Amino acid sequence: MNIYFRKIAGPIFNRAQKSNLGRKSINIVFLTRKFIWRFNNKTTAGVYLVKNIHKIFNTNPKLSYAIQIKKLLDKVNIQITDENFIFFLDEFKILSYNNIRVDNISIDYSRTLDNSLHDFKEFYSLKKVNNTKNIDFIQDQLDMIEGIELFILKIIDAIKNSNRQDKDKYIGFFENIINKKVTHFEEALQRILFYNQVLWQTGHYLNGLGRLDKILQDLYYNDINNNFLTKEEAFNLIKNFLKSLHSYYWYKSTAFLGDTGQVIILGGKETDGTYFYNDLTYLFIEAINQLQLPDPKALLRVSKDTPRDLIELSLKTMNTGCGSPLLSNDDIVIDKMIEFGYDADDAYNYVVSACWEPSAVGKGLEQNNINFLSFLKPLNNIFDNESEEFINSINDFDNLFETYKTYLKIEANNLIDILDDVEFNTDPILSMFIDNCKYNQLDVTNGGAKYNHYGITTVSLANTVNSLYNIKQFVFKDKKFSLTEFNNIRKDNFTDCDDLLEQLKTNPKHFGCDDEEIISLTNEIIEYLENCFKDYRNKFGGRIKFGLSSPSYISGGEIISASFDGRRNGEPFSTHISADLNNDYTELMRFASKIDYEGCKFNGNVVDLMVSPNFIKNNFEKFTDYILLSIKLGFYQMQMNVVDSKTLIEAKAHPELHTNLIVRVWGFSSYFNDLPLSYKDLLIERALKNERKLSF
Repeated sequence: MNIYFRKIAGPIFNRAQKSNLGRKSINIVFLTRKFIWRFNNKTTAGVYLVKNIHKIFNTNPKLSYAIQIKKLLDKVNIQITDENFIFFLDEFKILSYNNIRVDNISIDYSRTLDNSLHDFKEFYSLKKVNNTKNIDFIQDQLDMIEGIELFILKIIDAIKNSNRQDKDKYIGFFENIINKKVTHFEEALQRILFYNQVLWQTGHYLNGLGRLDKILQDLYYNDINNNFLTKEEAFNLIKNFLKSLHSYYWYKSTAFLGDTGQVIILGGKETDGTYFYNDLTYLFIEAINQLQLPDPKALLRVSKDTPRDLIELSLKTMNTGCGSPLLSNDDIVIDKMIEFGYDADDAYNYVVSACWEPSAVGKGLEQNNINFLSFLKPLNNIFDNESEEFINSINDFDNLFETYKTYLKIEANNLIDILDDVEFNTDPILSMFIDNCKYNQLDVTNGGAKYNHYGITTVSLANTVNSLYNIKQFVFKDKKFSLTEFNNIRKDNFTDCDDLLEQLKTNPKHFGCDDEEIISLTNEIIEYLENCFKDYRNKFGGRIKFGLSSPSYISGGEIISASFDGRRNGEPFSTHISADLNNDYTELMRFASKIDYEGCKFNGNVVDLMVSPNFIKNNFEKFTDYILLSIKLGFYQMQMNVVDSKTLIEAKAHPELHTNLIVRVWGFSSYFNDLPLSYKDLLIERALKNERKLSF
């Protein structure tokens, strides 16, 4: 994710960008990290960078973004291989910027298939001739389009000079990008890859692919019905397409290897209530199943009408451990988007950002991962910073809860202040593919889009609920301690209090259990946070939406003191919507279905299951029934980490024996060997807890 960059690294980067020397230094740091990932060896990475340092080119940030794009694409080293599709990135060519880049967006690739570059150019040229109201915007669009066209012509020349046997076909594909709409399935895949390449090359990270089974449907069936393509040939094309997307995996990753945001949306509920799926829905999932790559990933939109065999194929794929597909429940998500203010057509056509945060494809600026909030931080701020006299004055749970709300509001207001200071870099590429920008003649970063919402993620809700309930029980109900005594034990990091620590961790009433008191406490906390945000409008009129799943469960926990749920100083927070000590999966789903996702609380709410592969294998039909019943019960979203503790422990000790072991990290999958030690340890700990007792 880009949360860390925006909060900490971003300002440093921006200052460095003001000088050529600063930009060069930052680029070297950036590339060093990428090459360490690529070669898995610091020495090799360093030698490679030194040998190629002369290839580094970064644009002048004083130029318009469109001119920078034009100059950058002109410098890109063209690479034509003998592989099926043409896809390449020049890691040494880096676009400069002065403010935050817009990322975490899926463009609507149907626009690229239905329009040529000349179609876009003609629109903007007519606007320019007809006394446009914003000549700077129009000129930026024309400059950027000219740069892309020149880039295509360079690629065509390189294909002509290559050894490819099918060069005439691919020359045609690239010529058509300039002057024709797509007419065949294979050509569509190549065009999507080209525009995806342009986005990555120009510094757009965490790129989603959108609803590929839907936007490719007509081209696929036309080719099939006209005997231009067989189903088997289409399947092989899809596998090669996914392999191309997986290439430069090391370069596309952000926080960790695998964190690319390359999510493919499949299936979905239609406006008439029927469930959309087709051959491509199955083919994409089966291709992911066969390839066993951590990236790209799939999200399957499901509803009560999703066919059983599609759920079975998805479960079979999940059980390989690849982490795909994540399931998103259209019966819940769509209604919440409409309640928030999305037009029905946009809500029914939703995609997600890099992980799972719903958004309207091709409709907005929507920055769904712009920052995060910790629910636990304000609670710990009370007990870390207030005087003993103040803490003693809290005489019952209601008083404590009201005090917590006051501190939560302070945290929310601090976050709002940060959001109000956000400045984005102009972005003519995204503006070409996002509705309303070209008609409003405004860049997407200047309010040109239809939707301009900010999305935040939240973390440590489970730790907060469990902490509050433990205080309620141990202090105010059972009166085992005074609040000050209990706090002193916590501040001492539960030293020599192992029995108490175990009681706090294993309280029968905890987040994730189907208990009215716990569910009520959970909903009251998130409803209060919603009230803190509901009147906010950013400078473009956009609102704040938040969700209950975040990648910050380790990094956020590292800076927070011990908590009353039995978590020690710096230990990780609980993961998403999960309850590792309660492995009754049905109860967890009942709990998740009773969380209130209304208002602005719909920005990704993932039930995270840790499951042993043998458990699914030995209970496959029952687990399929469980998923289908859970959809009807009303979970919001669900993902699985399918792996056993024995494999994880062995892979940590002997990584060479498990080079292809894939695990789910937060909203993406990664090779286990590529993860930091803290993530490996947390996965092992969660797997061990879940294997104590498994049941429905």
